[in-house]
This record gives sequence, C-alpha cells and structure tokens, in this order.
Amino acid sequence: MTYDEDSLSFPAILICAPHPNLGGDMDNNITTSIARVSADRGFTSLRFNYRGVGNSECHIKDIAQRFQYWDVSLNGGDYTDAVTDTHSALNFLISQIGKEHGIFVAGYSFGAFVGMRVGAESKYIKAFAGISIPFGRYPLNFLPECKKSKLCIYSQNDFSTTVKDTLKGFESLLPPKTLELMENSDHFYRGQEDLISQKICTFFTDQGKESTR
Repeated sequence: MTYDEDSLSFPAILICAPHPNLGGDMDNNITTSIARVSADRGFTSLRFNYRGVGNSECHIKDIAQRFQYWDVSLNGGDYTDAVTDTHSALNFLISQIGKEHGIFVAGYSFGAFVGMRVGAESKYIKAFAGISIPFGRYPLNFLPECKKSKLCIYSQNDFSTTVKDTLKGFESLLPPKTLELMENSDHFYRGQEDLISQKICTFFTDQGKESTR
C-alpha cells in the first residue's frame, strides 16, 4: 500500500497491472506513477501482483507451464483468475480502510480490462479508469448496464489495441464516461506517466465531490 506517511488517507485506489506475460507487474512504470502521484494527492493506493508474478503464490510451479497458463488469457481467452485475484486484492484493501470510504479502480492495459470488470461487479467501487484498454480482445458483456463513471485513456500508436476498437468500445459504454487522448505517445507512455496519473486523480477527486452533493 502507498499513502502519505503522516496519515492513512482516504479515499483509495486499487491499481491493476498489465498482463504477466508482457512484463506486467506491480512495479510497472504506469502503476508506480499512479501510486506515487495519488499519495501526493491524498489517496491511499494498493498495487498487487497476479498469481505467479513476483512473490505472489501460484498453484503452477513450473515457469514454462505458468507462462502457458497465462498465455490463454493474453488474446481474449479465459481471464477469470485475474478477476479473482483482483477481487481478493479489493477485499484486502477494504479490510484495511473499511467499507465506508470511497474506492476507485485504475488499470493499465490488461489490468484496465480486469479492473473495469471488477469495478462493474463490486458495489464498493465508485468509478474506474482504464489506460490502453484492450478493446476488441475481450467481450464487454459485463459492462452494458454499468452506470458508474468511467475514464478511458488511449494513444494513437498502441500495439495492444487500435483507435478504431477503442472508439467503438468507448461508444458502447453507458454514460457517464470520459475519453482522453494522449498525444504523441504509444502503449508505454514514456515521459507521460505522471500526467496520466494526475488526470486519473483529478477524475477520481471529481467523482468524490459528485457523491457528496
């Protein structure tokens, strides 16, 4: 967990990492930026690794078999284990801060899609933000009726999704929703991490203000 050392601040952000087979872990450049910037903005955040990544346990011990296990979910296959891991992380976060405080989800790439699903499923999530959401790879059947606020951040040179798929996917979402284009960037957003993190924190802060009106 990351937060201001002077106090365990609220509300909180659950941060979801990219796909394990694409180097995705809790120390990714985007996820660490969100954690650091959000702490400066008064949030508590939790980063975590999916099963078998870093020090996270996994029922598959062989590295090659573990790679094959995760490879199924890379291009639209079953990714329910990642969803389960994210729900577990959310439950841990709730155990630390309680249920009465606002909780948001921010995810990057594969983590954006997983985070959106958990955000749609959990009553404790107030809103969610996704960076480079891999629209076109996974079905959106969990989102048609979701009326929670959504922020979608994308670039025009992203290998994980196309602009066409992003715009089509965004169009299918119910409002309230916001679409943000990061100019002159690609999937990795090098040099733009903190700008993205600021946009996410501002979005979540605005959602908190709306809920108190």
